[in-house]
Amino acid sequence: MAMAFIAFILVSCGGKENKTTDSTDSTKTEEQVTSGNPDQIYGVEKGMVEYKMVTMGMPTTMTMYWDNYGKKSYTQSTMDMMGMKTTTYMLNDGEFVYSWDGTTKEGTKVKVVESDNLNYNSMSKDMMDKYHMTKEASQEIQGKMCDVYKMEFEGTKSKTWVWKGIAIKSETTAMGMTVTTEMTKMEEGASAPEGAFEVPKGIKFKEVSAPAK
Repeated sequence: MAMAFIAFILVSCGGKENKTTDSTDSTKTEEQVTSGNPDQIYGVEKGMVEYKMVTMGMPTTMTMYWDNYGKKSYTQSTMDMMGMKTTTYMLNDGEFVYSWDGTTKEGTKVKVVESDNLNYNSMSKDMMDKYHMTKEASQEIQGKMCDVYKMEFEGTKSKTWVWKGIAIKSETTAMGMTVTTEMTKMEEGASAPEGAFEVPKGIKFKEVSAPAK
């Protein structure tokens, strides 16, 4: 559960929340919580970010490319476990989130439901309440001034540092296990490898319901 939760925090597809327009108070609350342009998931049109994630001493390297302000993303994760490397992939094309294993050639796809996704640039009070989130004083991480969010949801606790909608660092604890994830490299404006945002051929995908978050 912890690994899925971390992926949700770092590379969630987001999506614009439906605004309430007939209440001045609710609109004001949305404006107070929102960190950036709510029409954008990330405040940078396209780019690449690398993360190092450590779980029980085992490192995982995650490389994510995004386009269209985060509405499309492609992530490759490589885990080194006792000298053996495994690679998994995740693609969000705006309609489905595809996850697959590079060895077994099998994977799953989940329909994107915008209202269930975490978009730091469109953070309504309802969303904050749903995930038991609080926003703390801003902190500088790797030269970037970040919004800081704490979350406690269904036994999982996390703290995430966010810059322009992009998670720069996170600390997550679940089931007695703590996972730290931190950006090691970012290239604003970088283009994804050719075909990265296309559903791969030769992979057997099974459509499943979105997991509980």
